[in-house]
Amino acid sequence: MVMAPKITTGMPAGKKPRPRSDFSPTEFDQSITTKGYRMWWSRAGICPCQNNDQTDQPDPNCQLCKGEGRYFFLPDNVSDGGKDVYGNEVELNDAGNAVSIYVLMTAMAQDVQLFERFGEWVFGTAKVTTQAPNKLGYHDRFIARDAEMVYAQIVEFDGADVIPIVGSRKKTGLRYPYISIHELRSVSQVYKQDEHYTLTSSGTIAWIGSQAPDSGTRLAVHGTVRPVWIVLDHVNTYRDTQLAGGTPELSSQKAEALPVHAVAKLDFLLDAG
Repeated sequence: MVMAPKITTGMPAGKKPRPRSDFSPTEFDQSITTKGYRMWWSRAGICPCQNNDQTDQPDPNCQLCKGEGRYFFLPDNVSDGGKDVYGNEVELNDAGNAVSIYVLMTAMAQDVQLFERFGEWVFGTAKVTTQAPNKLGYHDRFIARDAEMVYAQIVEFDGADVIPIVGSRKKTGLRYPYISIHELRSVSQVYKQDEHYTLTSSGTIAWIGSQAPDSGTRLAVHGTVRPVWIVLDHVNTYRDTQLAGGTPELSSQKAEALPVHAVAKLDFLLDAG
């Protein structure tokens, strides 16, 4: 006699799927668009400059990842002015490495007990939900399109006419494009906007005439920037639902993807910058 395996692969014998009410994934996507934030979304790739099999250390001089170990690229070969799966026009950022999407974001730290369980890890974290077609990956990046955040940093001035945007973990320039500057100063002098410098349309600081400080001067910069978030964990790596078909047979059901839920953190909190 052949013994039945100790597993189940479907309905109990003689049973049929019961009619059930499934919410519409498109209505879920509609809610995300209605209540979500506009974000520039980029996928993250592992940079091939990580050629040390023991430490996975990136090349600090790599031109692709700038020593970060990951690079960002445009999701799913979309094109500016094209159409998404719902027929909406696609919009790309100026760099051409991010597409505009809607993202629901909720704070993780509303429950005080979270700090007791996870400590400082929850600082600057948020739960994010994207529409079903937008499949998130680890280290994917979101840049807020409309929101502003206060940010302060130190710049080691090199004597150039413009303080450029150099990204994270470097003090030779600005981490982000600045929207506004509240204060720019050295230990001994405060530099005033439109008198000593201008804030360019690209978010860099350009010195006026000979108003720049001496090369090697350390400057404190305080102002507003667009928040940047990095995906750190998946609450749902995938999330599907079985939709009932037109017949009572189980085989008539089909899986449909639902919005993915993940955890993201403000990127400057991921390093010592």
